[in-house]
Amino acid sequence: MGMIIILFLAGVLIISVISFIRIFIYILDKQIGLKEILLGMITSVIIFGLISLSYIIEGQASAFSPAFRLPIIMVIIPFIIHTLTEKSKNTKLAYFSLVLLASIGVTTILGIALIDLWLGLLDHLGIEKYY
Repeated sequence: MGMIIILFLAGVLIISVISFIRIFIYILDKQIGLKEILLGMITSVIIFGLISLSYIIEGQASAFSPAFRLPIIMVIIPFIIHTLTEKSKNTKLAYFSLVLLASIGVTTILGIALIDLWLGLLDHLGIEKYY
């Protein structure tokens, strides 16, 4: 199971690096600014809050669930949506695509920095882990 998680997280890391490169290019082109990054941060916090709420409602979590659920919902799905909508002729959809890209960047930074804190919070809330 550990090998699967390592390969999966390596794929997520590759997506995150691609996202950071795209963010940097969009910043240089002045398509992403502080507003988009702040909206991306708000988007990340809302999605993260909903995921945390789902664990609280369930009252239990697989020991490996955060390693899969968080990256899939917070990185992979937004990246797929971004990739499908970035060239849209609809300006609102293209803007939403930029916000999702910024959200992936914020999620990656906060995820790496705060994952231990979040796992500790799940323990503190009494979320039962099963293997």
